[in-house]
Amino acid sequence: MKLEYCHSETYNFGDDLNPWLWPKLLGNTINESSETYFLGIGTILTKKRVNERLKDAKKLIIFSSGAWDEELPILDERCQVLGVRGPRTAHKLGLSTDKAIGDGAYLLRKVELPQPESKPSGIGFIPHHRSEDYINWQAVCEQAGLKFISAKQPVEDFLVALQGCEKVVTEAMHGAIVADALRIPWVGAKFSPAFNEEKWYDFSEHMGISLQLETLPFMSQFNMKIGKACENILKSALAKIFPTPNKWHRLPAIFKVATDDDLAILSKKLKAIADACPGQLSTDERVEEVTERQYQLIKTILL
Repeated sequence: MKLEYCHSETYNFGDDLNPWLWPKLLGNTINESSETYFLGIGTILTKKRVNERLKDAKKLIIFSSGAWDEELPILDERCQVLGVRGPRTAHKLGLSTDKAIGDGAYLLRKVELPQPESKPSGIGFIPHHRSEDYINWQAVCEQAGLKFISAKQPVEDFLVALQGCEKVVTEAMHGAIVADALRIPWVGAKFSPAFNEEKWYDFSEHMGISLQLETLPFMSQFNMKIGKACENILKSALAKIFPTPNKWHRLPAIFKVATDDDLAILSKKLKAIADACPGQLSTDERVEEVTERQYQLIKTILL
């Protein structure tokens, strides 16, 4: 099988889990010259990917992937659906809810992980990888007394940093999912207007989590090109009138750069969330159930 996932121009932990995790579980079944594709972790079930880019593939094996709100794929006879991320993806694709198996990142529990050198301490913050384009989070986290954990770093470095925390606040969904898998309390937080709640509910509902999301004030330390800002405003306006991709409703437009006072407010809010929110976790029983079901499904590929 050939791995199919979202390739970012820079590191992105959630997507990069695919080439890190699946070879450990699927071994030499991974073959870059194969005409069978394995669709794993990520919100990658789109018409553009399944029915256009992979139109010549002989077979598609779908395991724990998610779907967007729009551009839903047609799952034809080439598609072997072992499972999708959650009940919302299953509903979107017209599948039985039995096909909801959880996010494949829970299978990190079945492989050996790199370990931090010291015991867990303190609270970490994980912004979405795109939110790192707006803010120097290292400085904001230092002011708040938190550990900054970038999603734009190698998987092993991310895992070590995450396991070094007693709790994490995270805007990155796979920060929450992996923390949940490793039994580290997490707090979901919204920062960017482009934050996609739907996929968070997809994963959390399957895990039996009553999702609570905190809100951080959006701002940017960096100028956005005037043309890009105007384009985003136009798309947002059109989205209120015509059928358009849902993400057009959430496009940010930045005309004012954050001041030192603005950044102090952001840091104070982040610290307040980190201190006040106890963190969420699915139950131990649910994590074991989901992980074991996924593991048994993975074994069927190896037969």
